[in-house]
Amino acid sequence: MVKKIVAILLFHTICLLSNAQSDPLIEGTITYANAVNVYVRFSSTNEIKAGDTLYIFDVDQWKPGLIVNKLSSISCVTSPFSNSKIKVGDKVAYRKRKITVVEEKTEKPAVKNELVKEAIVLPDSIDHDEKDKTKVRKQTYSARLTASTNASIDDGDNNFQRMRMALAFNVNNFKGSKWSIQSYITYRHRYGVDQSQIGFYDDFKIYGMSVSYDATKNTNISFGRKINNKIANMGAIDGIQVEHKIKDWIVGFFGGSRPDILNYSFNQKLLQTGGYIAHEKIINKGLVQTSFAFAEQTNNAKTDRRFAYMQHSNNIIPNVNFFGSIELDLFQNINNVKTNNVSLTSTYLSLRYKPIKKLSLTASYDNRRNVIYYESNRLYIDQLLSQETRQGMRLMANYNMTPGISINVSSFYRYQQNNPKPTKNYVANINFNNVPYIGAALNLNANTLETYYFNGIILGGRISKNVLKSKVYLELNYRNVNYDFLNSEQLLKQDIVGFATTMQLKKSTSLSISYEGTFEPIKQYHRYFITLMHRIKG
Repeated sequence: MVKKIVAILLFHTICLLSNAQSDPLIEGTITYANAVNVYVRFSSTNEIKAGDTLYIFDVDQWKPGLIVNKLSSISCVTSPFSNSKIKVGDKVAYRKRKITVVEEKTEKPAVKNELVKEAIVLPDSIDHDEKDKTKVRKQTYSARLTASTNASIDDGDNNFQRMRMALAFNVNNFKGSKWSIQSYITYRHRYGVDQSQIGFYDDFKIYGMSVSYDATKNTNISFGRKINNKIANMGAIDGIQVEHKIKDWIVGFFGGSRPDILNYSFNQKLLQTGGYIAHEKIINKGLVQTSFAFAEQTNNAKTDRRFAYMQHSNNIIPNVNFFGSIELDLFQNINNVKTNNVSLTSTYLSLRYKPIKKLSLTASYDNRRNVIYYESNRLYIDQLLSQETRQGMRLMANYNMTPGISINVSSFYRYQQNNPKPTKNYVANINFNNVPYIGAALNLNANTLETYYFNGIILGGRISKNVLKSKVYLELNYRNVNYDFLNSEQLLKQDIVGFATTMQLKKSTSLSISYEGTFEPIKQYHRYFITLMHRIKG
């Protein structure tokens, strides 16, 4: 019955599309992301204002996930508010809304547009020069408090409920001084499962808690737990970090420890030191960034890992964006035999090309080995060494057929030598930005998977709409899953139905509610998510 209802809804909606007209999506790319801020680069932000919602392309559909805090002519600083995974290189879009004459007369901007410097790609590029010229430092602060709960309910004994609290709090130029504060803390707890082996630090996580001091306009010193934007692949660093800028060059070093590998608490036995050098320059209106980092990590004063990391990105060629990174391990300790051979741990390359305004092409290549910590992973070294390099390639194309219709296709290929067959994944999406008469957005998608142990196909659709002057977002989605397991006669058939809504309760408070039900011939699974978020800014 559910299949029939959804099929009728999608068929009726498609029949109305011949008259569809709407403004196109404005697409951008994530250039940097941490737990607190996400930086997005657009070709232009003329249509975007502080307080607007940006959409993240998650698996096979656009989902609201970012709130714009600050922006320049080509970049935005945003805050995440969804559970979608966010990483550098992901696509982000802003959906332009038609505003009627009545709305133009009555609508008041919710948030004042805030401009920052043009080169707003990394958080440390905030305008220190102007502050030092005027000798006036204004305190600014922002906070985001999130309370959420989610649960899984089925016909068996695997039911559970989880609650989660998160606080992100930042203060720049505390009381007009050169000191700033940054923090991000979470607490989560799971009910309905055995908690006897769960400690406090398994639930309580400090992802960031640091203070920084602007010693000069070009020198910054930070203390505490902080992710360094120039070497973000290392994760959080507990200790001291010093960074100094000389024209287009940035040099820095750090010393301290890394979080515990099991529960992310402070562990003074995991000492680490290192340094980096980076170069950033705007050439022909395009940004060129290059960085090199070196790190020595220990466990109980014994070398755990020694490695180097190199990264480069640029968009100096018109309509072309390139990003590449490699990681080299410089130390091995196998069967108590220590060597200093150079070993390629990972390579990642991404190229995006936009030959015409309506078409964009993206290709990426990922080649990586298991990261081995020779002291921390002592009992599992043989197992990690036996697993060969994983290689993956992704190709993606996006074409805007009309202002209101776009097509996205992508393919993914991953290969491991110890698997007899590579994994292949093909995805196709067609998006309609404005369905006539109801003013909703419609997405239809297909996803096929081929692995060494099963073949599968997923067909789905999603319809969404902003109502009440975009203060309420509504979404209804459906997926049909068919998996055929190759080594048995077992089949997996599922009908997955879901809905979601995000309500702007007040200017700085939002409530998100979503539900997803999975229906199999003999089983049913139900999941729900509820998130309340409040933001403070000053």
